[in-house]
Amino acid sequence: MSIQPIKRGHIGPEVSDLHKGLLSLLAHQPGISDNDRETLRKRLMRDVNDHKFGKATADIVGIYQYLLKHWPNDFPQIPPKLKPVVQSIQETRAGTGNGEVDDATAEALNWLVGTFRKLPKLTTKQVKILLGTK
Repeated sequence: MSIQPIKRGHIGPEVSDLHKGLLSLLAHQPGISDNDRETLRKRLMRDVNDHKFGKATADIVGIYQYLLKHWPNDFPQIPPKLKPVVQSIQETRAGTGNGEVDDATAEALNWLVGTFRKLPKLTTKQVKILLGTK
């Protein structure tokens, strides 16, 4: 599985790699409560079942874009070649990513999927720092 750039609103089997990646992130993200994990998974499943890049997909992509742009220093370092890519991800005024899966976001999400699979469980404090909810 490799997440590729894809436009919001796209419907079809091409969206399945994005959905698989997002589901993997939700399954492996350390420090997230079981309730939050299940709430986000259920929300995403509406788009998964319709094979579409809809609002739920875009919202969850936006969450991970934000996490990438505000990656804490005490987490595994973003590789030097990926740092400018991550910084190029667009944010909204609401403080989330824009939810678009362009080349930069696809590359960063693919790295994040692999990284989350390797991370140890995080403390509540680390998760709050990561989410910006100190």
